[in-house]
Amino acid sequence: MTTLFNRIPGRRAFRASMSATFTALLVAASPASAATSTPFTATAYLIGVPVPGVLVTNDQGQVYLKGNVHVAMVQADDARVTGRLQAGMDLAYQADGTGIFSGAIFHEVGTWDLADPKVPKFTPTGGLWAMNYRGVAQADGSDQFRMAGYGIGRTIDGLRIEVTATKGAGAPFDPAIPYLASGTIKPAPVPTVEVISTFDGPVPSSWDRGGGTGTVTLVPTNGQLTIRGEWASPTTTAGGSTAWITPHRPWAVEQGQSLEVRVDLVSLNGPAPGAVLAAAYSSGVSYWMTKGTDYIAFGKRGNGMTFLSAEKLTTQNANLVLVLALTPAGPNAILTARVLDKSNGGTVLYERSVVDTPAADPSLNAGEVAARIGLALQNVQSDPSGAPWTSGTSPWIGVFQYTDGTLPAAEATFDNFELRTYEIPQLAIERGVRVLYPVTTGVNYALEAAPTVNGPWLPVQDSPLPGLQQVTIPANDLMKFFRLQQAP
Repeated sequence: MTTLFNRIPGRRAFRASMSATFTALLVAASPASAATSTPFTATAYLIGVPVPGVLVTNDQGQVYLKGNVHVAMVQADDARVTGRLQAGMDLAYQADGTGIFSGAIFHEVGTWDLADPKVPKFTPTGGLWAMNYRGVAQADGSDQFRMAGYGIGRTIDGLRIEVTATKGAGAPFDPAIPYLASGTIKPAPVPTVEVISTFDGPVPSSWDRGGGTGTVTLVPTNGQLTIRGEWASPTTTAGGSTAWITPHRPWAVEQGQSLEVRVDLVSLNGPAPGAVLAAAYSSGVSYWMTKGTDYIAFGKRGNGMTFLSAEKLTTQNANLVLVLALTPAGPNAILTARVLDKSNGGTVLYERSVVDTPAADPSLNAGEVAARIGLALQNVQSDPSGAPWTSGTSPWIGVFQYTDGTLPAAEATFDNFELRTYEIPQLAIERGVRVLYPVTTGVNYALEAAPTVNGPWLPVQDSPLPGLQQVTIPANDLMKFFRLQQAP
């Protein structure tokens, strides 16, 4: 089915249970694609303990190891993980012989020369993983711990890394016992913007263009492009009364991403005009949106025009940004149309989303289209079944006119034609405690946490990672839903 939403693209909505179990929720429009992350395995051996640290016992008999620094040789099936790892550690022993440890890791990427196994030689190749870790040392000397962080420099800059590692039973810091690790390298959530054209010169001759049954005139002026269309016969189909241009630029969007085709609508002139923005799957087949002087419509085009949404809307017809977004969501795709006010900081004037499924989704018939926005078209069709399109031949822009064949030309002036691809952020609600304490002049405090009042007490680490935002919100009965909304 096709589900209509108002003003929700780019968001995730969640209900936060106020029960004791504050279950982590993650209702993403689509999961991260396996193709966007790289798994790896690694083996590490301790090669030095340059700072043994200090053992100290407090008045309650709690034993701590503070300030330990150890170095390990890491060899992995991914060259970006092979390197020299330096870990700082604080450890608190418990009464049952286990210990809880945590600290910071700096993992330098490089290669190892093992010609002399007793003296391995390290050569840095550039890049550093900065991570935090936390784990448990068992009474038999075995360890289990997790690491997470991000890359700095060279080919790993901005990448994210998550690792789970274990060590077998034996003496602490035994260089003969390997650490076995597996993990994932994930890409940085960095958006990409491809400028198709700023129209600073003539439209390239390689771009396709057409006008149905009418004539098309392209007028590049002052770094903008005016598309003018004129038709001497009445409008019977949308394609027959649309003047358009398109580059040969394939597009594609993966699970966990969103693709936007966008263009500045500088002005819309002439009688009964409509500015058109589309992402073509193939010749004559596309997702489309039309911004008329008093209506907005969007949908799909194939053998005919499928209207997934159409409504009256009176807005300004100049200094706008038109956005058509596509977000895969499993077997479905979320199609979103937006109109932004460029003259007012990108304020959202219109935003609607529908979910396009492989089934034949509900759509408007010709009578409903005519009743809603006044267009009497002969080629309105119901939604055909088939998988949503997540790739295609090119985006395109144009101008449509609903005419009786006697109207003067319609014009749309465009600028900044772009394709944008960005990662969909995943929003999670985790179980947590909000701790507040005053800042005292002249006295510094470090926050520690323990499983019991008798310890072991360990520093609370709250290190933000680049590309991730963390917000603490009081949990109460009035605040139960949270969402992310894409800003202009």
